[in-house]
Amino acid sequence: MRELKAEKIRDMTEEEIENRIREVHEEIFNLRFRNAMRQLQNPVLIRERRRDIARMHTILAEHRSGSRKLSGHSGGAPHGETREAVSAAKVSAAKPAKAAKESKQEPVERKKAPKEAKKATKEPKK
Repeated sequence: MRELKAEKIRDMTEEEIENRIREVHEEIFNLRFRNAMRQLQNPVLIRERRRDIARMHTILAEHRSGSRKLSGHSGGAPHGETREAVSAAKVSAAKPAKAAKESKQEPVERKKAPKEAKKATKEPKK
């Protein structure tokens, strides 16, 4: 079972998360050592700790990119909204302006050159 769930991590500050990552790295080192000595009862703990670290790094990256803030911070995406939902809202807000620009432009007509004119422009092979 997961020791650190995403919501618990989001309740922490950036500094607390970074400290917790260091602690879990040390814990993994000790678990590996015990596993090598055949004293570790449950080797799955190593995998769970690695995933905890990955989860914490992911949440920090979300926070730093601004797609989702930690609980103690304001701004960015509201709690529960994903980066895709926020970016989709931004794109949908920008589309009407882009469509208005495109509708003002008239399509450019291309004239097709006859085959004879194309042949005449090519130089004969020697």
